[in-house]
Amino acid sequence: MQQRPLFNRKRRPTRLIRRTLLVGLGTFALTAAIWQILPEDETNAVQTRQGSAAGNEIPLTLEAIDAPPSHASQSATGSSTAAKAGNAPKQPASAQTVSLESRPNFDIPGKKEALEAIEQPEKNTAAIDAPSADAAMPEADPIEEHTVTVHSGDTLSTIFEKAGLGYSDVLRVLDLGDDAKRLERLRPGETLVLMTDEADEFAGLKYELDAESELNIFRDDADSLVAKIDALPSEKRLVSAGGTIRGSLYQSAIATGVPPAQVMQLAEVFGWKVDFLRDVRDGDQFRLIYEVREREGERLGTGQIVAAEYVNRGERFKAVRYTSPDGTTGYYEPDGSSLERGFLRYPVEFSRISSSFNPKRLHPIHNTVRPHNGVDLAAPTGTPIKSAATGRVTFVGWKHGYGKVVQVRHDSKNETLYAHLSGFKANLKRGVKVEKGATIGYVGMTGAATGPHLHYEFRVHGKPLNPLKVELPEAKPIASANRQDFLKQTRDPLDQLARIQIDVEGEQPVHLASNERTADSSGD
Repeated sequence: MQQRPLFNRKRRPTRLIRRTLLVGLGTFALTAAIWQILPEDETNAVQTRQGSAAGNEIPLTLEAIDAPPSHASQSATGSSTAAKAGNAPKQPASAQTVSLESRPNFDIPGKKEALEAIEQPEKNTAAIDAPSADAAMPEADPIEEHTVTVHSGDTLSTIFEKAGLGYSDVLRVLDLGDDAKRLERLRPGETLVLMTDEADEFAGLKYELDAESELNIFRDDADSLVAKIDALPSEKRLVSAGGTIRGSLYQSAIATGVPPAQVMQLAEVFGWKVDFLRDVRDGDQFRLIYEVREREGERLGTGQIVAAEYVNRGERFKAVRYTSPDGTTGYYEPDGSSLERGFLRYPVEFSRISSSFNPKRLHPIHNTVRPHNGVDLAAPTGTPIKSAATGRVTFVGWKHGYGKVVQVRHDSKNETLYAHLSGFKANLKRGVKVEKGATIGYVGMTGAATGPHLHYEFRVHGKPLNPLKVELPEAKPIASANRQDFLKQTRDPLDQLARIQIDVEGEQPVHLASNERTADSSGD
């Protein structure tokens, strides 16, 4: 009888083999996965039970399967040696890193992913459950800025209220210190930049204090409000101007575009050479180079005169600003002689002399002859008054017809008096030392006064002298050790000064804005 073949020759056993392999591989993968996720204590217990049953046999693991042949032979040799040694201590089996390349090369869909999940389950879990890097580091809340213009009657509270912010935010801001308290004195026309976060909560503000500094309030890394004053970037430039006098220095210089502050500086620089109240004549000429500060093309303010010239009735006077290596700054003639004295010629910026020194003046209020022991310099109320020289305050207070008075003793013989003040500089009191040019009070009309002005007296050994004519010693010239440095620093400014052209006929003063250039960074 012919024996029936086990397989039909037309039917290959491929499907059966494939199914058998898949079942085997699935069983293997499931067993390995269960082995990996078992708790450590249970795994040890299973290993202990297997060890007891199998004696010295090493439990089958994925690492053992992937061990290279050389390691396998070494393990076998080690086991044989251990058996021969009898009671010799057993060395623990070392696990080898699983490698996908060492697996049988079965091209089964999903095999690679399954093996990766088996070999590194903790990595697979992290990839599913762990938050992404973007989620772990959320983006900062977007900050929105709102520019607010201060109007008459506005306060920080009303501005915050209009912006939808609470009074608690105002208190938090004002509690940040003295810098933040400047926000209590807002003026019409100023601007605030308010910042809010995504939830419309207060996040900070910016407030320009002056042309060169800004108050910044912001949240730090701890989400707390911080107040800080930052310097605003600016550029220093030099501007040249020149003109011919028609009427007065002040009017002629203003006509050329020279700022009022620079006109007063010019009169102060040459104050001990020219009496600008009495000696000025039509046809006199002036030239000057002065500093300006700009930001993004906008002029923020002016600085110091760098060099100047004044021609009075044919006599030429020149001045140049110089800072010595020890930091001392002053105005000098081109030969190094000082143009300064120990005293200011005028302790206040004024528009005119309303009353001169006169021992036999008829008093305008009492209508009696009373000596006028000083000069009256007319100026708007609140104009700062400067100490004429370094000295020590001997009196601060009220003196009958003088009103509010400050007296300063400069040395053993010279003393100055300032009367009719509207107020005193903060913390000014008797015994305090003041420097030349330091503010000591403000112009007013207290006491017997018909208008705002400064009554200025100069006393020598207690005797009043005319402040505009008193003889004072000149300051020291350039030291011989600094002479070469002086010549080097002042050469360029004096050359530029000489190149300023002026209308000879004097019909129209000329402002030479085209001579602008970047200021030397070494200058103050």
